Amino acid sequence: MTLQEPAAGPTESPLSLERHGRVVTLTLNRPHRRNAMSTLMLSQLSEALRKLTARGEETPGALVLTGAGGTFSSGADTREPDWRDLSRRAVRRAHFRTVFAALHEAPFPVVAAVEGYALGGGLELALACDLVVAGEGALFGLPELGVGAVPGGGAVHSLVRRAGRGVAARMLLIPGEHVRADELARLGAVERVVPDGGALAEARALAAAVAEGDPALLEAGVRLLRDSGHLDRTAALGVENGYWWQAASAASLVDQIQ
Repeated sequence: MTLQEPAAGPTESPLSLERHGRVVTLTLNRPHRRNAMSTLMLSQLSEALRKLTARGEETPGALVLTGAGGTFSSGADTREPDWRDLSRRAVRRAHFRTVFAALHEAPFPVVAAVEGYALGGGLELALACDLVVAGEGALFGLPELGVGAVPGGGAVHSLVRRAGRGVAARMLLIPGEHVRADELARLGAVERVVPDGGALAEARALAAAVAEGDPALLEAGVRLLRDSGHLDRTAALGVENGYWWQAASAASLVDQIQ
């Protein structure tokens, strides 16, 4: 079956890709729906990440994820005709899980550039990135309970780990609760807050600076960050030791070749 956007919407692709040097930007491109993630968008995002993480010529030094039209993403598209069909929801969920797995396994840093709303799956997508840059007016929330669902992409786990249980409980349980970028920055879930409209430029500059590093060391660094942040100290030190030896062995091999 060929996936298509609803007839009432624009005909442009729901996802766009740009390259600036070693930085790739993926833009969620359904501004007429506040970049709500349709099945087609998720399918394209999954395929784009598969290609970018395949360790070939397309592999970037860093990746920026953002949204068109002044908003990041309002989450899953609950207006799709088959939204309540369980089998189709399972298809969308499979795409979501593939996207999050690809971001976790990406051999390069991933930066989210957030303007406007990052809700539900949009918040989960932002929190799946290694760094989050947000416009000062950006709002983050988890409206799932109000639309007959619960978060399914790790938002609660990520919020508890990065910002604390209290803010996770507020966003999950209080209807209509939105948290501003500056509060999440104080709590540690957002790395940089910039004037509205400046998130993408700041994220690209940050990604370009990060991408100048040695690819092997960057990969070891992001994997260490992703794999150890939720562990207790003993387990985290074990993971750290493994990546230390990996980096040291790679450096030694380079020295021998030179």
